[in-house]
Amino acid sequence: MENYSYLSVLIAAPFFLGVLSVLSPKSLQRSYAILGALALFLVSLFLCSNVLFSTTPGVVIDQKISWFPAMGLTLNLRLDSVSVWFVLLNAVVCLLAFSLSGVWNRKFPRLFSFLGFSMTGFLNGAFLCTDLVVFYIFYEAVFVPMILMIGIWGESTKAAAVFKFFLMSLLGSVLMLVSIFYLMSIYHTATGRYSGDLADLITVASKDPNAQWCFFGFFLAFAIKVPMVPFHAWLKDAYTMAPMPATLWMSAILSKLGVFGLIRFVLPLFGAPLAEVQPLLLGLCAVSILYPAFLAIRARDPKTLLSYSSISHLGFVLFGVFSLSPGGVAAAVLLSVGHTLVSAGLFYILHLVEVRRGGLRLDTYHGLAKEYPLLFLIFFGFILGGVALPGTANFVGEFLVMISAFQSNPVAVVIGGLGVIFGALYLLRFYQRLGFGEVTGESSGRDIELYDVIVLIGVLFFVIILGFQPLWVMKGNGT
Repeated sequence: MENYSYLSVLIAAPFFLGVLSVLSPKSLQRSYAILGALALFLVSLFLCSNVLFSTTPGVVIDQKISWFPAMGLTLNLRLDSVSVWFVLLNAVVCLLAFSLSGVWNRKFPRLFSFLGFSMTGFLNGAFLCTDLVVFYIFYEAVFVPMILMIGIWGESTKAAAVFKFFLMSLLGSVLMLVSIFYLMSIYHTATGRYSGDLADLITVASKDPNAQWCFFGFFLAFAIKVPMVPFHAWLKDAYTMAPMPATLWMSAILSKLGVFGLIRFVLPLFGAPLAEVQPLLLGLCAVSILYPAFLAIRARDPKTLLSYSSISHLGFVLFGVFSLSPGGVAAAVLLSVGHTLVSAGLFYILHLVEVRRGGLRLDTYHGLAKEYPLLFLIFFGFILGGVALPGTANFVGEFLVMISAFQSNPVAVVIGGLGVIFGALYLLRFYQRLGFGEVTGESSGRDIELYDVIVLIGVLFFVIILGFQPLWVMKGNGT
């Protein structure tokens, strides 16, 4: 374990960029946001390099900053083989979201830049903190910019979407906060001092039988954020009513906050109650794969289809988490990376298509591949990533998580495995309906801009390369 003083830069840098965006000219906001997000990615890559490119598995970098000693609160930051990937994905998603053109020509572009960078900073704080109280502060703060994005730039029924999103999030968050305070109180009873540090709370959580009930508070909070069926009721309205950059953020990285929370906090704190309910949780994973897949098959709106597709594929990620094995968790991290890249790429391309041809429906054919051949060629690459074609990161991830979970609940894995077939069905039909058939409507816009080609090919490259080199992600996580 190494102690460095630069991890706080990963949190501070996005906020600094957000403040600069307010001072930048309104007409240059998109260019500034893209350059700022690119700079943030390069800084993140540099600061994460000691873990990312280490030849020794299990490298951990810690930074401790005293904050409120009387209450035992410390800004404990940890960069390891799990958090490093979520931090990097956060920067990539920020760049992709800012690259979309849908919001910049509407009201308050400076505010949009500020909210986007702020959300990125809050996410980095949540991915790095190991003090549960400080984590909770960042965890809750993440959703303030997102709620504002939906409320300001969302579609017609955005008020209902914001209310449902807020209400469901609040329910889980309150229960998790009560659980955190209970764990801190029993630690105080045992030691005479308060601490929110994960390592300290692990020692008391395993000894106090009542502490095991706290598992349900943590689980519910993170299950809502993923979201996991049956806690997904907020998703459809939030995804479809949000502006496309916000939808991309939610699908690609905000959902991973729930996955990360399960891996970082629930697994080490609540091993015993997890083992008791593991078969039930794996059964819920199977439901979380199949039920959204059926909804995606029935969807007539492309954005709705991709929203349900995102839930379904996250069910496979949860198979790995709840396998309770080091290999399964490592595969879940790999699949999280693959899902983020593919989901972000699909929403990005859908935005490009909608800009050229608004009002797309999946109950008719559009023949757009004839009009935009290069765009639809790249689109097909992401579709193959989405259906987990061998040679992509999603194939390796889905295969390994199902192998890991099979030993604990083979029936759930066999049933959930049908989601692979259904996923191929609705994604290939999605591509067919948009790309083939007679051309409908008038042509609008050129095929695809060079900048978008570079961005999408770069993302697709890593989807493929991680399919052949999965150990880049999995090393240090039980592999």
